[in-house]
Amino acid sequence: MRLRCLWIGETKKTPFAGLEAEYLDRIRRFVPISVATVPEMRKVDPRKRVSQENKETRLLEKKIDAKSFLVVLDETGKEFTSVGFAELLENLMNRSGPEVVFLGGGHAGIPRALVDRSDLRVSLSRLTLPHELARVVLLEQIYRSLSIIRGLPYHR
Repeated sequence: MRLRCLWIGETKKTPFAGLEAEYLDRIRRFVPISVATVPEMRKVDPRKRVSQENKETRLLEKKIDAKSFLVVLDETGKEFTSVGFAELLENLMNRSGPEVVFLGGGHAGIPRALVDRSDLRVSLSRLTLPHELARVVLLEQIYRSLSIIRGLPYHR
């Protein structure tokens, strides 16, 4: 089972990019994981918003295999404890699909069509997090989950 993170927009701020790289390296000790990005929509005239969102949706859909399990980070999604998230991840890793894709939005969020198409919506917190921080939190929780699954002391 592979894991893939699909981000809308690049991680530009150095501290977040460094933490992202750190957790990706840690996760790769356990499972294959990759990161892909699509360009983030610019803040533009609201009349062009729909056409830009449609373009962004098409770009994202090209990067998501139809057989992948799509997990969307969404503030209205299901909240987990770390142990609960580990159980979820272990169940997903034991299924027969090729990969689990975690989709994180940019400043404009995630296109509604992809939220509706997702297999699972996950909320990392009731708080609103900057998207670059949410990426780091997700990666840390994936690493924590893998540590829990393998019985390593990181979670304690």
